[in-house]
Amino acid sequence: MTVERTPEPAPPASGAGHERDTAEHAGQAVGAETAPDAGRAPRTRSAQHTGRPGADRRIPLLDAARGLAMIGVIMMNATSVVLAAESAGEEPMGTLTSLVDGGTSLLMAGKARALLMVLLGAGAVLAWHSARNRGTRPVAVMVRRYTVLGVLFGLPHFAVFSGDILTHYALTALVLTPLMPLLLTGSRKRPLVGAAALFALAPGVEYLVDLGAWSVQVGPLPQTLGFFCAGVWLARRPELDPRSEDVPTRLPGAFVWIGLAAQVLGSAVLLLDGLLHPMQFDADGTPVLPAGSQMLVSFSGTLSGLGGALFFLGLAWWLLRRDRGAARVLTGLAPLGRVTLTVYLASTAVFLLTMGAFETRIPMLGQYGIAIAFLAAALLFAHLWERAFRTGPLEWVWRSLIHMRPLPLRRVHRT
Repeated sequence: MTVERTPEPAPPASGAGHERDTAEHAGQAVGAETAPDAGRAPRTRSAQHTGRPGADRRIPLLDAARGLAMIGVIMMNATSVVLAAESAGEEPMGTLTSLVDGGTSLLMAGKARALLMVLLGAGAVLAWHSARNRGTRPVAVMVRRYTVLGVLFGLPHFAVFSGDILTHYALTALVLTPLMPLLLTGSRKRPLVGAAALFALAPGVEYLVDLGAWSVQVGPLPQTLGFFCAGVWLARRPELDPRSEDVPTRLPGAFVWIGLAAQVLGSAVLLLDGLLHPMQFDADGTPVLPAGSQMLVSFSGTLSGLGGALFFLGLAWWLLRRDRGAARVLTGLAPLGRVTLTVYLASTAVFLLTMGAFETRIPMLGQYGIAIAFLAAALLFAHLWERAFRTGPLEWVWRSLIHMRPLPLRRVHRT
């Protein structure tokens, strides 16, 4: 996943057991660790299709939304990993290319990443509860978990793709870890207050941080931490409690409308920036962006990203609760949402292998075509793999290293 264009025995009857199972499966964010899986609890209609957490070990909403976010991230990465001919000025941007690229960016740029970060924040809460319910120290588990993620997967990926997001995610999660006791106690609104403060701080930090190639990893940390806090708030809601069934909620509709309003406000901030800071160029023709302009652009990105995340999450939630054809389509994305680490890293490898030799020569439409083909193959792989195995291949490596022993991988099919 990358910053677009810049670049986790049958469930026991106890409530704690249900929380643990849900944490270990619904909390799979970018390949979050999952616990051994000795069986599958019967799925109720509510748990499987409506997105309402019931007695099932997974929260379908989070898995489906994560799969949706992964589609957006990979579509945006397709034109970031390798430079297209149009982006390099080697070919003119045709009408169809402009429509496809503009539409894809409008729908997904910044929004897919923000949705993923919100879901990762929710997954961190579930993983925290999972560690606590197993009798282990959550802080120690979280530190080990995200250190392994950053060192083993993030840094090697960052070495070949400057837009890597795993390193950034690991850094942000390590900052989040000592804050978790504060965010998980007191008023349920506490994480939202923290998110608002971080979003206000983010533009200034992004402007001041100048660490060369590492700026893209460190600069957005307050913004991403704010998205994480929004996810913490979501995970504390009773609607996401795996022990609750059919909790009445107006959140899906509220998310849709608040998300749309935030995106409109983000566009308004960009318009204000254009009015206050007309484009200027230096002697070499390079755009000159004053501090005020950079901060407004950053704040606009926060509003648009958060708005897009809430909109897509709310829409997915609403559709799942309606239990119609769209719900079945979204449920079909859940296996993809459970192997995100494997799929994300595989996408970079495929893009480099298929397009790397043709950088600045491959047309943008060709890049999007390769991305769509990869996603279709990844979705098929996720469905087939899930039939025989408990977790994705790289997710299994990650889990085994965290627990410092090889964990069971194959499913046990009982007759």
